[in-house]
Amino acid sequence: MSYDPKQHAFDIAGRNYVCVRGSDVDRDGMYLELCEIGGAETRTVMEIFYSDVTSDMTMSLFDKAMPLPVVEWMIASAKESLPPIKTDRKQ
Repeated sequence: MSYDPKQHAFDIAGRNYVCVRGSDVDRDGMYLELCEIGGAETRTVMEIFYSDVTSDMTMSLFDKAMPLPVVEWMIASAKESLPPIKTDRKQ
C-alpha cells in the first residue's frame, strides 16, 4: 500500500496543501514541510526546522508569495509539534 498525500490534503486560502513532520539526522533536528498540491504536481513551498542543538526554529520559503494565513498556520503548527515535550519527571 502506498502513501497518497492527496488523501491528507487540506485547504487554506483556496489552495490545497499537505504537511509532513520528519526528523533530519544530518541537521540534528525535526521539521515541518508544507507541500502545495496542484493537479498532478506536488511541490514543497515551505519548511520550518527545529534544531536540537540550538533549540532555534528557522523558516525557509520556496515560493515567492505565500498567503499570510498559510504562514500563520505553519508557525502555530511548528510551535506546537516540533519542540520536544518537557516533563517534570524526577529520575
